[in-house]
Formats: sequence, structure tokens, C-alpha cells
Amino acid sequence: MTRAVSMRVVLTALALALTALALALTAPSVSLAGPVTSAPDPAYGKVLAERLCSNCHLVSSTQEQVNVDVPSFHEIGNLQSQTEGSIMAKIVMPKHPMPVIPITKSELKDLAAYIMSLKDQETE
Repeated sequence: MTRAVSMRVVLTALALALTALALALTAPSVSLAGPVTSAPDPAYGKVLAERLCSNCHLVSSTQEQVNVDVPSFHEIGNLQSQTEGSIMAKIVMPKHPMPVIPITKSELKDLAAYIMSLKDQETE
């Protein structure tokens, strides 16, 4: 193969790869999990908490095993000035001994919403 022909083959392959990438980025995505909404789902957050967090945290009243050195989700939700944003920040940038949790941004919002749903209602 001559140098000009091999360069043409490389450029053609590159053009095809860039076209495929452009199509993938602009094509509507297919979701098997249902419609995506902007509102966090605390019920799904509870499911995530039970699956991802219950080895260390007490995440619900039905849980039987607890680690006494780790705050419960009820305690976390009731911390003074606690917000969903501060909860999400602590999950994304955890301090030792909390591990990094593989979670999507949407799931992170759901989990934070669940924790905040455990906050005691202020009585006036």
C-alpha cells in the first residue's frame, strides 16, 4: 500500500468514527428504567439506601442490624442546617471510613431526598 492510500484509509476510518460518535450523541436515548423526571423520588432513595448503605447505617425502622459508630439516616436528616445538597456533597466526597458509592446523579438526589424525608417535622 502506498503512503497516500494508507493515509486515505486512516482518514476514512476517522471520519466514520466521528460520524458514529455524532449520531450517538444526538440520537434520542433509550431508557429501560422509565421516564426521567426532575423531581427526586424518596421511595426509590429508600430502596437505594437499603441496598447500598445498610451495611453501615441504620436506614429504616425495619432494619435489624446496626453499626453503633455510624449515624443513622434519621440522625443525618436531623442535623442542624442539613440540606439535600450537603448530603449529596458528603456522599460524592466521603470522609474515611465511608467508601465511595457508585451512584448516578439522579440516584444521589433520590437518596438525599429519602434521608431528608426522615427529618422530624418541626412543631410550632
